[in-house]
Amino acid sequence: MLTIKKKWRPSLALVIALVCIALVTLPIISVLGARLSSNQFARETERSLLSQAVIFAEVYAAAFSELQRTPDVGHSLSLEQITRLQRDFHPIPPSLDLLRGEVSPPRPDPVSIDEPLAAPHEAISQTLSQLAMSAKKTTLSGYVFMDHSGQVIASSGSVSGSFLHVPEVSQALQGETVSVLRHRNDPSERHLLNSISRDTSYRVFVAHPVVLGNRVIGAVYLSRTPMDLRKFLFQERFTLGSVAVFMLVSAVGVGWMMWRLISKPIRDLSSQSRDVASGSKPTPDPVRHYGVRELADLGNNVVSMAATLSERSTAIETYTSHVTHELKSPVTAILGAAELLSEGPSALAGDRNQKLVHNIQEEGLRMNALLVRLRELARASIQTDPTPTPLADIVQAASAEFSEYVIECHAPSNTSLPLSKDQGQIVLHHLLQNAFQHGATRVEITFDAASNSLIVSDDGTGISPRNSTRINDPFFTTRRDQGGTGLGLSIVSAVLKQANAVIEVVTPEHGASFRIRF
Repeated sequence: MLTIKKKWRPSLALVIALVCIALVTLPIISVLGARLSSNQFARETERSLLSQAVIFAEVYAAAFSELQRTPDVGHSLSLEQITRLQRDFHPIPPSLDLLRGEVSPPRPDPVSIDEPLAAPHEAISQTLSQLAMSAKKTTLSGYVFMDHSGQVIASSGSVSGSFLHVPEVSQALQGETVSVLRHRNDPSERHLLNSISRDTSYRVFVAHPVVLGNRVIGAVYLSRTPMDLRKFLFQERFTLGSVAVFMLVSAVGVGWMMWRLISKPIRDLSSQSRDVASGSKPTPDPVRHYGVRELADLGNNVVSMAATLSERSTAIETYTSHVTHELKSPVTAILGAAELLSEGPSALAGDRNQKLVHNIQEEGLRMNALLVRLRELARASIQTDPTPTPLADIVQAASAEFSEYVIECHAPSNTSLPLSKDQGQIVLHHLLQNAFQHGATRVEITFDAASNSLIVSDDGTGISPRNSTRINDPFFTTRRDQGGTGLGLSIVSAVLKQANAVIEVVTPEHGASFRIRF
């Protein structure tokens, strides 16, 4: 008996539960990984500072040009820088990346200097300071305005001195826009979630040149602490809560659908199989709801298989009973004759001895014929290749051993039957044999295309109306005294059943006639 190796296997309910959990968690994890990461917050802050830096640089340049339209200070731009600025669009994409770049040390303090500001820068200093302090109230960013030497001319706070020694400022005064991440030098305790302060341990710094007449007349230096993940989640709590509820409802819906369409039909099919195996319900009723097409096909196949097994079991039981009954008589006769012969030659006369031997031979031949027919019946129950075969080939093969009789075929030359050549030969051979055993000398085979049926008629003794209903019964025969086994038409019916065909008796005026409907 084949045994299945026992090992742990997840149940379908567990798989469905894991799928539902994945539906809920995977989108959240992906959002948190892509959108809510610190790297993304840093880039958003950098993008905001870049936008502000460009605007403040234009304000700075416009205020300076009112006092000195042609500047004679600062660094001249390179040809490449001039070409880029002359384009219709020259955006500055964010470049910070926490995943690959390192966070620099805190920003160095400015260096104190005693040199006075140049006249144009000093004139616009107060205006830029007021602008910076006013903007800071809304943006919460830090602003520093510097001249061409890196000296602070205005700020949103009280910063003074020179930032020329700071790398990003030095590069900005050369005409380049630079973004840097730096650690904060003023770490403090965490603030309340609803406060305006951010608790990130680093700040974003952006240094942008102020250009007028293709010369760098100064720079704007901006800074801002990026958003903290904890505070962002708090701010977006209602949106995230709505998404979580939606995903939970969706997961429950998907889980219910999978249970309804897959899990429940499989459980019902499993219950059906147990009923078939235990014998409590050999032919189960179809499941009411299969859910999906594949399970419907499986369910129909299970019901069909159970019906076939039940039919086979019933047929085996019936044939066993018939075989037992049919073999009982010849076995009894053989045993009786053998007992008489065992008493010795003196107990039996010569003629009687020969008669007993003759009886043994006849009964032995009958038993052999029964066994041969049973083998043919078993073979007929096994489905073979259903490739259509020309009717002429089947007739020629089946009538080969009946050459002394007249067999006529009335059908178009291209007529084919949905039987293999072996199946067709078995069917016609038994019909011809029955006809000639019942006194027929002529058999006509006709194909009726209108009804897609084959008619086999003979001029023999025919079949009585009483016996016509029993032609398919196993072991029923009117020639038992002549060695008939009653299995010929049973074999024909079994073969035709494999081709979804039936055989029926037609009542003609003379002889016997059978119609095979395909």
